[in-house]
Amino acid sequence: MRVARLVVHRMTREPLALLVEEGADRCLVVSVRGPQAEIIDRGPRPAEPSDDDRLTQDLLGELAVLVGHRLDHGAITDLVDDRFRAELVLEDGSRLPARPSDVLAVAVREALPIEVADAVLDAVGQSFSELGGDRPEPAREAAEQVAELRAFLDQATAQDFGRPPDGGEGR
Repeated sequence: MRVARLVVHRMTREPLALLVEEGADRCLVVSVRGPQAEIIDRGPRPAEPSDDDRLTQDLLGELAVLVGHRLDHGAITDLVDDRFRAELVLEDGSRLPARPSDVLAVAVREALPIEVADAVLDAVGQSFSELGGDRPEPAREAAEQVAELRAFLDQATAQDFGRPPDGGEGR
């Protein structure tokens, strides 16, 4: 799976990561913490990061290499009491349990594959197209509509609006 986009829940203002299955319509919505959402939004780290570009999440990959390993993938492994369980997986199969938002942040920064257990997708997976995932981002779409309305209003005259329905004067 891949992180298709980050969104903000309309009511709770909580950041959510929308994971989409490659070549399929299934997706998974995962709540992420604010700081990790910022990391995910930055995308993969630069090939040769400067000290200012290096983030805490980047240290995990570097530490794995220092001890003779490498990160292989991130995995969302289970759903327990409506909470996802996740792990970072090394190339030798060793697993490090972590919060899902941390696993996603590291996976995005290190450009690692993200796996989601079939049982999790079967339980809470959704249709990407039914969620509107294949449409333009709602915030961008709304901003375009506002810009169109402003452009119209900038050129509109009183005659464009006609008379009030009661035919009388305004108050």
